[in-house]
Amino acid sequence: MAADTNKGRKVYICATVKPTDLTQEQFEALTWVQVGKVGSVGDFGKQTNIVSYTTLDTEFQQKSKGISNAGDPVIECARSYNDAGQILMRTAGAPTSRYSYALKIEENDKPTADYTNTIHYVRGKVAGPVNLGGGNEDFVREQYTIGLEQVLTVDPEAGSAPTNTVLPSIVGTAVQVGVVLTAIEGEWTGDPSSFAYQWQHDASGNGTFADVASGGTSRTYTPVVGDIADSMRVQVTATNGAGSSSAASSLGTIPIIAA
Repeated sequence: MAADTNKGRKVYICATVKPTDLTQEQFEALTWVQVGKVGSVGDFGKQTNIVSYTTLDTEFQQKSKGISNAGDPVIECARSYNDAGQILMRTAGAPTSRYSYALKIEENDKPTADYTNTIHYVRGKVAGPVNLGGGNEDFVREQYTIGLEQVLTVDPEAGSAPTNTVLPSIVGTAVQVGVVLTAIEGEWTGDPSSFAYQWQHDASGNGTFADVASGGTSRTYTPVVGDIADSMRVQVTATNGAGSSSAASSLGTIPIIAA
C-alpha cells in the first residue's frame, strides 16, 4: 500500500558530473549511491513566473508564463563522516566544484508490491554543507542546498520479474568431495528481493545436468562421493515483487575429485 507521508523516502547521488539535461533512460542508467541518515528534503518542482503587461485599450492586464524555476531544495542529514553518499555530497558541495550533479529522490509510495515507487530525477548545483548548531540534545546535522536545473518525475509503474545480465558462478577452495562450494548470484535487473538455488551435476559426462539427490537447494553445496568425476553447476532464480525469473545457470566446474 502506498505511503501517505515522507517516511521511507530515499535520496541518492551520482558521483560523475552531469552538465546537460538527461533523458529518463540516461538517468536510469546511472550508478547511484544512497545518502545516509537523511532527515528532510525541501520543496522542489516547476515554479513558473507569471509575467504581465498593461496596454492602453484593455481593462485587465495581459498575462503569460515566463521562466520556470525547478527549485532550490535543502537536504538535511544527521552527519556521518564515513557515509559514502554524504562524502559525495561534500565533494559536490565544495566551493571549488562548479559542476552540476544528478540526484534521485525515491518516494515510498508503490501502490502494490509489483509496482515501482515514484522517482524524482533532478540535476543541479550542490552547495554546502552548512553545519547546524543546537543544544546538547540536538543531532549533529548538515544541510545542502541543491540549485536545480532539471526535474523529471517518473510515476509508479508496473514492475517486471528480474532478468539475469551476468551469469551465476561458483567459488570454493577446491573442487573435491567434502569441500564447500558457494554460489555467486551474478547480476540481475529488477532489484531482486530473494534468490533460490538448485545444484546440479553432470552424472553422464555429456553436459546433461540433473538435480543432485539431496541438499542441493542452499547457496552452498558440499560434494559427496556420488559426485566424483561429475561437473557441478548451480541454477539461480531471482524473485521480486513482480514475480520470479527464469533460472540462470552457471558454467560447470571441472570434475569433482576424491577427498
